[in-house]
Amino acid sequence: MKRPALLSDRQAVTAVEFALLAPVLLMFMFLLIEGGRMEWTQQTLQEVSTNTARCMALGQDACSSTSAIQSYAQSRGSAWGVSLAGATITATTGQTCNGVSGMSRISISLPYRSVMNLLPIAQQALTASACFPSVS
Repeated sequence: MKRPALLSDRQAVTAVEFALLAPVLLMFMFLLIEGGRMEWTQQTLQEVSTNTARCMALGQDACSSTSAIQSYAQSRGSAWGVSLAGATITATTGQTCNGVSGMSRISISLPYRSVMNLLPIAQQALTASACFPSVS
């Protein structure tokens, strides 16, 4: 019995396999890129909060008021390529952090905006906080 010509034709097999697998491969690749971008943004927020808490605790002129603290944090974020324009920046002094009192504390909450909306957590906010001992 002879096989039908369509079943024995092998000319476009590679193209068909690629067409079936390419969307999955591309989705995985974009998911890795977006996950790395989100992790980088989180690390940047942590770095900005640590530097801002230090500036507050040392009583530097750049962090002399609440608006100056927020401006300082935004400029540090911009230096790292992260806009903190929509972020909630909370600065407090005389806080207790990890059982130690008299600390300057900064908290930053940034709504994360995914470029590709592939991550299920892409609509959440990234948060970072840091404490630094206040200079008396």
